[in-house]
Amino acid sequence: MLLTYPYPLPSSLSQKLPSLSPYPYSYSYSYSNPNRRRLFLPITRACRAEMSSPAPPPLPDNRVVLGCGGVSVDYLATVAAYPKPDDKIRSTSLKVEGGGNVGNALTGAARLGLQPRVISKVANDAQGRNVLEEFEKDGVDTSYMVVSEGGNSPFTYVIVDNQTKTRTCIHTPGSPPMLPDELSNSKLYSAIEGANLVYLDVRLHETAIVVAEEATRRKIPILIDAERKREGLDELLNLATYVVCSAKFPQARTTDGSPLCANCISIHASEIAKYQVFNRDSWRERLHDA
Repeated sequence: MLLTYPYPLPSSLSQKLPSLSPYPYSYSYSYSNPNRRRLFLPITRACRAEMSSPAPPPLPDNRVVLGCGGVSVDYLATVAAYPKPDDKIRSTSLKVEGGGNVGNALTGAARLGLQPRVISKVANDAQGRNVLEEFEKDGVDTSYMVVSEGGNSPFTYVIVDNQTKTRTCIHTPGSPPMLPDELSNSKLYSAIEGANLVYLDVRLHETAIVVAEEATRRKIPILIDAERKREGLDELLNLATYVVCSAKFPQARTTDGSPLCANCISIHASEIAKYQVFNRDSWRERLHDA
C-alpha cells in the first residue's frame, strides 16, 4: 500500500511509522509544490492487522454519504481452473449478489453504521428489483434511483479461478444508460442535502459530473474511485478531494506505459486532490487472503 499525505505529516502517524512497517519508508517531493511530500510506506499483511486492531473511532454526527455510479448483479462462479476454449466444466460454487463499485462501497458504508444514499439506474426487471431489495435490506437509501420500464439492468458474470487465484469479469452494461436529465434538480438537491462525503466511481460520468459540480459548490468533499481510464475521469479528477486507485493506474494512463510519465501523472494528481491512496495489493493476493 502507498499512503500519500501532505507535508507535514500528522504527529500520530509519524510516531507510528517505525512500528507500521519493517521496511524503510521514503519521501518524494513535488517540484511544483515544495510544501507537499508523498510518503511511500510498504505495509505488510501483519502490519495491516496491527493497524486495524484498535477500536474504530466513534461515528460522526453527520453520517450521510452520497454515491453516484455503477450498481449491478454479480454472478460469481468459482471453478477449479479457468476453462480452455470450447471446454465444458462445472463450477465448484455459485453466488448471486449485488455488485458494482458504488453498490459495494455504499453497502459497506451502511454496514459500518453510515447513512448512504445512491444515485444510479436499473431496469424494472428481476436483476433491478434484486438490487433495490438488497440495498433496502442493508439500509441504503434508494429514493434517488432511476428505474426504467424497458431495457435491462447491469449484470456481470465473474469467473473465479481457484488455481491461479484470479477472476475474470464479463460485464453487460445497463440499457438504456442513465442521462443527467433523469436526475432533476430537486432530486439532486434533496440527495446531496446534508451529505458529508460524495463518492463517485466514474460510471455514469455525465450524471456524476453534475453531482460533483454541485458538491463542489457546497464545499462537500469528493472521493473519486479511479479504478481505470474511463470517459469523464479527467473532469472528475479536477474536482476531487480524495483519489483512490490501484498502483498500476498512473502508468495505465500514459500512452507508452512509461513509469516516468506515470510518476508525472501521479504528481499532477497530487496537486489537484488533497489525498491520494494507491493500493498495491493484487486481486490474487486478496483472493489468497480470503
